[in-house]
Amino acid sequence: MKKLAIEQEFDYPLEVLLRAREERYKHLDKFPELKNVTIVSEERNGDIMTTIRHISIADSMPAVIATLLPAGADTLVENSEFNVNNHLHTFRVIPGGNLENIFVVNGVSRYYEIDADKSARNYEIEVTSKAFLVSMVVENAIAELYHNNLEKDRKSILNFIKILQEEESGGGS
Repeated sequence: MKKLAIEQEFDYPLEVLLRAREERYKHLDKFPELKNVTIVSEERNGDIMTTIRHISIADSMPAVIATLLPAGADTLVENSEFNVNNHLHTFRVIPGGNLENIFVVNGVSRYYEIDADKSARNYEIEVTSKAFLVSMVVENAIAELYHNNLEKDRKSILNFIKILQEEESGGGS
């Protein structure tokens, strides 16, 4: 098992960070870096937002993983729950086709306020693989992919916050 811990700070209030987290997937035309994400379903039940997303990793997949995956498994299936009350996000990601034997990603992220003008999120991610003889290579490759994608995700959130601010100040349409 490979564990990954990531902490990201934002020079914006928690309310702004949470809004950007939620709304940017509604504006995918402004974010080409999110073109690989498709929201399959989204449902709110009380304080819990349950989402199923498909994430294509064909373009960013390490070669070692590409050779292991059966055809069509280059799409990841993410099942997640976000508690809008305590800002806790839990998620589980597996390759399409229920290929848990190749790898499973289980994670938790928390969004929280540092002070009135600063917020953060942290991630605790575990990657496990049962791929014969190469499980450690697979785990390391998927962990690196996640680390890189979370940095891209952070930049995407910051970009969306700027767009929201421009629109609210009358600079957008």
